[in-house]
Amino acid sequence: MYFIGELTGSSPDMKISLYKWNAKFFVKFETADLEQVYKISEMDASEETVKEMIDDTFIQKVIKRFHEMYADIGELL
Repeated sequence: MYFIGELTGSSPDMKISLYKWNAKFFVKFETADLEQVYKISEMDASEETVKEMIDDTFIQKVIKRFHEMYADIGELL
């Protein structure tokens, strides 16, 4: 797997990285404690298309999901 770059929309609270491996792009969203990874086939999108897909609307959904994930782990602890 190799690192392509960090995508815009990253913040001190969340890092967005793009990787490529095995004919797939991996879009990795990371907070201090959790991560979400989305795999997108090269057959479905180019590197530029993947970058365009990660817009403010999608990022807001990822942030919402992180809040849900934190709540889930909070219930277990």
